[in-house]
Amino acid sequence: MDIKDEGICRFCLKTFSGAGMGRHLEACLAKKEADKEAFDIIKIPSNIYQIKISAYKVYWLHIEVNSLSTLELLDGFLRNIWLECCGHLSSFKIKGVNYSGSTIGESMFPWMKMEDASMDQPLNQVLGVKDTFEYQYDFGSTTRLEGQVFAERRGVILEPVRILARNNPFSYECDKCGKEATEICLECDELFCDQCLITHGGDEEMALPVVNSPRMGVCGYCGDDDFDNFKIK
Repeated sequence: MDIKDEGICRFCLKTFSGAGMGRHLEACLAKKEADKEAFDIIKIPSNIYQIKISAYKVYWLHIEVNSLSTLELLDGFLRNIWLECCGHLSSFKIKGVNYSGSTIGESMFPWMKMEDASMDQPLNQVLGVKDTFEYQYDFGSTTRLEGQVFAERRGVILEPVRILARNNPFSYECDKCGKEATEICLECDELFCDQCLITHGGDEEMALPVVNSPRMGVCGYCGDDDFDNFKIK
């Protein structure tokens, strides 16, 4: 497996490490120009959070979101781009307080709902610059994320969540032939190309696709809801 902690700035199209991307985005001239163009369209500024979200030290996202947006909106974004498979429960933990969905699964998990606060909280009421948070999706086969409010600026974004950068997809080798792997077998946890999966005796019911997500190979995750189609033309 070729693991390089790198991603592409979606404004200047230069490559940086996950650790260096946040600092670059604060200084990126191409981003500043795009920010100005967005302001010229709406001309009604608000406070914008730049947030880094990471998982297992290799998957990461840098995003912007209005500081008045709720944890619920951020939860929906993370589900769509990285996590959603079977409608599992999720929660944030911020400064020792758990925030979970207000209704999903309440009848099945009343013990959790009695103690957790609602995700219907504006980000700026629970998080400030440099504050960190934890996030969990699925309390059985759990995927855990970490996040931090990296910076704050006054300005405009034209979408609910703006993706600034994302880790580049990793290249996995087929465990049998060494070609690029496309599937992970749920029975043996090995990686296969399409042809070797057939030879292995696998089928769609026992394999999941290789995807750019920390939930790859877990539960029924296939990445179908990942709306991010960024490519360098």
